[in-house]
Amino acid sequence: MDLQKFGEKVQKDLAHRKLELSRLTVAIQTPFTDQSQKNLMCRATVVFTYAHWEGFVKSASALYIRHINGQQIPVFKLRNCFQAAYVASHFKRAQNSSKISFLDEVLASIDADRKKIFSISPDKCIDTESNLSSTVFQSLATGLGLPYLGTYSTRQAFIDEKLVSGRNQVAHGELAVFNETDAAERLSSVRDLLDLYANQLLDAARDKMYLAS
Repeated sequence: MDLQKFGEKVQKDLAHRKLELSRLTVAIQTPFTDQSQKNLMCRATVVFTYAHWEGFVKSASALYIRHINGQQIPVFKLRNCFQAAYVASHFKRAQNSSKISFLDEVLASIDADRKKIFSISPDKCIDTESNLSSTVFQSLATGLGLPYLGTYSTRQAFIDEKLVSGRNQVAHGELAVFNETDAAERLSSVRDLLDLYANQLLDAARDKMYLAS
């Protein structure tokens, strides 16, 4: 996948999600004669905002890996995080033995693999675990060779207490009530986070930040 196609796919995914979030914004601002309907819409917003947060991070990150795959780059020319992901299976083999001869064989295999062309399943680099908390997101970004931006740090409470915790309350059957102001703040903040992550990935691809320095 070349740079142009990567950018188009990321922007298309982002646009679809932002359109749905915008429609939810309009929906919660619509006057309801029945307050229970308003409450239901706000609860639905809590689930959708988290879904688009996790969904976009996973899909856009996977596109980034596929873009790197398409560059036909030898493993040893990539940043250490990608090299580690590529040869990770060898580390598991090494854990099972302390014999020098076996470890020598493992090291030789790793050296051989580092000369191959990088191509890996996105699943080997992307793990949102059970919830995409700020800690999990930081680990994911680091695993892709991306800096954990200051804006992410300032939004950690929002990610953990609003997006993740709120979604879990609804998904686990709690009858938690969320008002229109809270729902609107979630929608606005998650759009900003999606824009930020999209731009970060697009910049990283353009500047070839996946290459070893």
